[in-house]
Amino acid sequence: MSASDSPSSGGATTVAAIVSTDPAFHEGLVQSLSNGAGGVRFGARIGEPFTQIADPHLDRLRELAPDVIFVDLESDPQVGLKFAEYLVESQLAKAVVGAGPTDSPHLLLSAMQAGVVEFLPKPLEAEQVQAAMRRISRKTGKSSDVDSGEAAPVGRTFCVFSGKGGSGSTTFAVNLAVEIHRLTRKKTLLIDLDLELGETALLLGMEPKFSIVDLIRNFHRVDAGLLASYIDRSKTGVELLAAPLQPVDFESVDGERVSRILNFLKGHYDYIVIDAPKTLNAVTLSAFEGSDELFLVTTPDLPAIRNASRCLPLLKGVEGRSEEDWIHLVVNRFSSRQLISLAEIEKTLGLKVHSTLRNDYQSTMEAINEGRPAVLDKNSIYARDVRKLASSVTGVDAAADKKEGGLLSGLFNRSR
Repeated sequence: MSASDSPSSGGATTVAAIVSTDPAFHEGLVQSLSNGAGGVRFGARIGEPFTQIADPHLDRLRELAPDVIFVDLESDPQVGLKFAEYLVESQLAKAVVGAGPTDSPHLLLSAMQAGVVEFLPKPLEAEQVQAAMRRISRKTGKSSDVDSGEAAPVGRTFCVFSGKGGSGSTTFAVNLAVEIHRLTRKKTLLIDLDLELGETALLLGMEPKFSIVDLIRNFHRVDAGLLASYIDRSKTGVELLAAPLQPVDFESVDGERVSRILNFLKGHYDYIVIDAPKTLNAVTLSAFEGSDELFLVTTPDLPAIRNASRCLPLLKGVEGRSEEDWIHLVVNRFSSRQLISLAEIEKTLGLKVHSTLRNDYQSTMEAINEGRPAVLDKNSIYARDVRKLASSVTGVDAAADKKEGGLLSGLFNRSR
């Protein structure tokens, strides 16, 4: 430790320490937080390799009682992770932040499991460092110049559910999320809760590194910064918490954990769209209970309508909800020539039809096979129906968006 790292006077509120053999990492942190965070001071730096850290160094940390310790894991990840875990278990700081290369998903996951609450990719970027410190300031209760003081969003959550596979609920969920983001330009998250055979990533043309199961299994150690590591951003701007590539053991995923995660995520997104499983289990029930509104998707055929009818008693029984403001009936693949009319569907289910999505099979399937949302096709009647529905639930006039000349569609097409 150098004398220059000793605590300074002033009105600093967040005390930090650095463990790194990389001088550039130390200087990058100090510069990032000096420029954007006058409320952070660095009280100590340990510049020795992890294997040479001894009691005097730890005594110094105990004396300093830092709010946050930055641990550079790049030089010796295996030993560094053990040291980070020791810091967490010994409660030598309120928060431990890891740093290292981003091309190692194993390192990232191991850091989360060790109790690291934020992970900074190297080389450091000032904006990412400052954002991490804002989240830590909120967690530790420290007021700091890092914190913008902006209130966290309370996400409005929509759940999309169908009682029968093949009804197009996943396609609708994906396109609804994309259209909500396009209309509002606000943070929008799509969650795939179909833990057996979820397909939202496929429809968005994505290959996520992690899934919601990884988050569920490690949620007790995850803070806002590490949350971002589990979430992928699509070309449309919608963020995705994907389903696992392979079916999982459901014993590791219970409804209580899903509920906690949904409550946590509402503090970080303006809109959340959940693609619920097609089966009724604890995960599905947690999705219902954690949502503000539910879109019940059916197609105009007897099996789908029958299954919707069988699910309704459960949906109507969700605590604190009335069907008038909770359940929105959406009829997919609608056609004016269909054998079962909308009036018959309404009579059978005892619900008014909220929206219809016209049958546009060819353009919708082309979009699915190309890994792009169907709403990007401005000639699709299905896209127009989804746009109208998204406009009604967000209160944003879809017609006004036409003046932008298909901004999102253009961006997506140029990136292909």
